[in-house]
Amino acid sequence: MSANFNTVAKPGGNRCNLACRYCFYLENEVPRPGYATMDDLTLEAYIHNTISSTPSQNVEFCWQGGEPTLCGLDFFAKVVELQQRYRGNKIIANSLQTNGILLNDKWARFLRRHGFLVGLSIDGPASLHDTWRTTGCGKPTLGKSCAGHTLPAAA
Repeated sequence: MSANFNTVAKPGGNRCNLACRYCFYLENEVPRPGYATMDDLTLEAYIHNTISSTPSQNVEFCWQGGEPTLCGLDFFAKVVELQQRYRGNKIIANSLQTNGILLNDKWARFLRRHGFLVGLSIDGPASLHDTWRTTGCGKPTLGKSCAGHTLPAAA
């Protein structure tokens, strides 16, 4: 019996739709035009190589950022398609760590249909979260982040 194999990907690099006051990416950001989302060839190589190179029966892809939902639903549909193509007899799982700002019914249906484990990044009660996790204009974000949490689980 082999252990699970877990891998973390940041398909959108440090790109984010918030400006958290503690974010180390903001201090080190170097603009790279056209370098925002993992391209199709890189994505395919990443998924194929990850699945084929591990002896583990269970392979988990953890999608993080920046904010991974900025890559869009089409990107994650491609992820699932490629995983199915290369999985062989392996069990594939996905998790997504998100600030929740872009989650809506369409995202909820997709994530549910494909069994994604979703982690919602919240920094405590509103007084704490909204002090640290703000928009680029300094506006609070807890209400928008939690709106995704109220989407129907059976979507």
